[in-house]
Amino acid sequence: MKKYILGTLAAAAMLLAGCSQGTDFEDAVFVTGTLTSQNVRFLVDGQSSMGLTVTSSAKAEGDMAVHLKAAPELLDAYNKKTGRNYQLPPEEAYTLDGEQVIIKAGSNQSTSILLTADGDKLQEGVGYCLPVSITNVEGGVGVMESSRTAYVLFTKVINIKAANLGGNGGFDIKGFWKHLNENTPVESLGAMTLEMKVLPVSFDMGWIGSLCGCEENFLFRFGDGAGFPGNKLQLAKGSIGNPTHPDQKEHFDTKIDKEFPTGHWLHFAAVYDGHFLRVYLDGELIHSIESQGGTINLSMAYDGHTWNDGFSIGRSTGYQRYFNGYVSECRVWGVARTLDEIENGICYVDPTSEGLIAYWRFNGEVQDDGTILDETGHGYNATPFGNVTYVDNQKCPF
Repeated sequence: MKKYILGTLAAAAMLLAGCSQGTDFEDAVFVTGTLTSQNVRFLVDGQSSMGLTVTSSAKAEGDMAVHLKAAPELLDAYNKKTGRNYQLPPEEAYTLDGEQVIIKAGSNQSTSILLTADGDKLQEGVGYCLPVSITNVEGGVGVMESSRTAYVLFTKVINIKAANLGGNGGFDIKGFWKHLNENTPVESLGAMTLEMKVLPVSFDMGWIGSLCGCEENFLFRFGDGAGFPGNKLQLAKGSIGNPTHPDQKEHFDTKIDKEFPTGHWLHFAAVYDGHFLRVYLDGELIHSIESQGGTINLSMAYDGHTWNDGFSIGRSTGYQRYFNGYVSECRVWGVARTLDEIENGICYVDPTSEGLIAYWRFNGEVQDDGTILDETGHGYNATPFGNVTYVDNQKCPF
């Protein structure tokens, strides 16, 4: 059983500083860990548990009893306020082992009640939220209203396989390529979401390690070579325009000024809604660009290229600029996904989801023709090249 204990005494110091400037009460209690955000993350890996505690802004003069309970009736208002679409976890999927904690005399921190969840009873790709609220305090101390409730966000941890590209392998999505297909579904996208989850193994392959997309048209990659190191992520270029006039495009180079370590998974997404191009990293918005509108073309590299090139995973500019690392997921959508949808779908989405053009889970299940299945059933299978192998026992979220 996995256990996660929620609690920080630093939060009490923050509240004390806030009380001098005016809060709900001079002395107050609150659910521990909710001062800066009421959201509390709970990774559910099989049978998992976390402790919920309460903190007081002042040390208790005597033993103080604080009552808490699950408050599912608050979820609808929370979703409306935040623009989210969380679901309540099934009743059979979780238990609270009590409804009362005690702050001992002379202490700020309470005992804990244990929230336990069963990952086998949660669905992949669904965002769950359980509000837990303070209902009563015995001891004459008030409740800090803004931190009365913790919104516990359940995330099911799943075990997956991933493709190891090894610095010389990858996948071509030939069903997208303009020079091979008269009608390709990604030639003129008025809205789009491109997602991928990768784990870098090494940045020693050279100055560019391509991840997915089309060279100099719409490509996620590590490095640039023009003073931009190989361990930084770039969208080069976010080209928006009319696909019949490739030279009449807006180009948005997005460089993320963060050095990424090896051995850690990351999820990135580019979302275009017909006006704004937004880039997300691990479910957080990191860049937003306003365009003049138009379409995105994922069917070919930039106009005038001399090689047979199109949408690929793990390489660009012909069979060069390889990525040395693992790939677990890649998806192309013809719709602009919301932040809520991106966060909830980092590990998995329903292959029948509206607007999903192609979806590859690189789990080593190879088709008779050697390709990796497009999970949507649309037939845009991924054709491997080079020495691709598969690794077991990867977890998501990682």
